[in-house]
Amino acid sequence: MEKKDLHHQIPVIENRKLCADHYLLVMSDERLSKTAQPGQFVNLRISRREELLLRRPFSVARTLPGQSLVEIVYRTVGRGTEAMKGLRPGDTADLLGPLGKGFSFPPSPVNCLLIGGGVGVAPLWGLAERLRQNGNRVIALLGFRSLDTVFGLDRFGEGGLETVVTTDDGSYGLKGFVSDPLEEMLNQRIGRAYVCGPPPMLRAVLPVIRRAHVSGEVAVEERMGCGFGVCLSCVVQVVKDGAVERQRVCTEGPVFDLEEIILTDET
Repeated sequence: MEKKDLHHQIPVIENRKLCADHYLLVMSDERLSKTAQPGQFVNLRISRREELLLRRPFSVARTLPGQSLVEIVYRTVGRGTEAMKGLRPGDTADLLGPLGKGFSFPPSPVNCLLIGGGVGVAPLWGLAERLRQNGNRVIALLGFRSLDTVFGLDRFGEGGLETVVTTDDGSYGLKGFVSDPLEEMLNQRIGRAYVCGPPPMLRAVLPVIRRAHVSGEVAVEERMGCGFGVCLSCVVQVVKDGAVERQRVCTEGPVFDLEEIILTDET
């Protein structure tokens, strides 16, 4: 697909608050809704804010091809995401996508464990739907800071998926981190694990999954400049055939084999 085919000027359908600092942005584009895969991302330009030069990357949370809808979830962390709160239905979103490599799927149905933390929960929405449609049993393990940051549980409930929630302070679900019940959940004959969340969460859960000898993939969160692999601002290290390689999150990722990715404290 040529870069010119990745550029979209699409209308905003909805932009609403999900919890304390997360928002759901729904846009309409038939082509993007059919081509974007779980785990891929889009690069969005902040409209009417010329001082915000760089596009912002956001994972595709879910697509609804039958309705030509694309959903992303963003957390307000700076000037760009604060400005996005001003998008209204009928406004136009300028974005590039779909970009990057998405999740892969088991060749035959297995028990799949989805592990998400914070805004990393959103990309698991579409993944859970696809896995379930392919006949897999899907279990979700989701972590949040506290009750006021919990969002998106209804997306898993729609498919009747088993969902376990943890909060750091115990204000909702189990008290603690997603790594706390993980070992016990991996005993449920899990055939594949999918992980998406902030670096501290990855450092906590990936060693547990590896010790259980469960295969899977991890979607990495990283700051990006261009989104096309030119600026080399989002490089991570992976192990390929026993050798360490540097790969770009925006092109070779953001989804990597969880056995191959090297975490920052493993170098």
